Amino acid sequence: MREPMKMLPRRSLPERATTQDPLVKLCSFLVGKEEYVLDIMRVEEILPPQRIIPVPRAPSFVEGMLHLRGAMLPVVDMRQRLTATEAPPSPRSRLLVCLLGRRRLALRVDRVTEVMRVRRSEIKPAPALLSPGRTPFVVGVCGTQERPRLLLDIKALLRAEVERETQRPGGAA
Repeated sequence: MREPMKMLPRRSLPERATTQDPLVKLCSFLVGKEEYVLDIMRVEEILPPQRIIPVPRAPSFVEGMLHLRGAMLPVVDMRQRLTATEAPPSPRSRLLVCLLGRRRLALRVDRVTEVMRVRRSEIKPAPALLSPGRTPFVVGVCGTQERPRLLLDIKALLRAEVERETQRPGGAA
């Protein structure tokens, strides 16, 4: 006959979130030499490089459209949007399929580094001077001093750019 299993006292695990300071899951990725993070709840899936269909007269940061399981998704080149430089896709490039309300879109990033868990208290607010007079798209900073990661608000990032592009002569309407 088996001996009953002895129950060990339950310890609080460092990964366990408290109600006062919950854990937040973030998707970390590189664009150029900078590392950024998004709330993982916005990321539906991560894809390897795919064929992108060019769209004439699209805003400069829109690389084109992606045909994904019967849906057409706009593809935003995050390098173009954040650094205003272009780079050809590499085998390490990834497409983050994200949800913005009811809309889906793909963000092309240079590389996904990890999905990380941080306590909400470890995310520090971004300085207000980063975007004076505008809705900031860098809303926080987390990570270490040696490896800071900028928390992006994708809605604000795209809203500002779409407004700027539609105000330019010859921009997308």
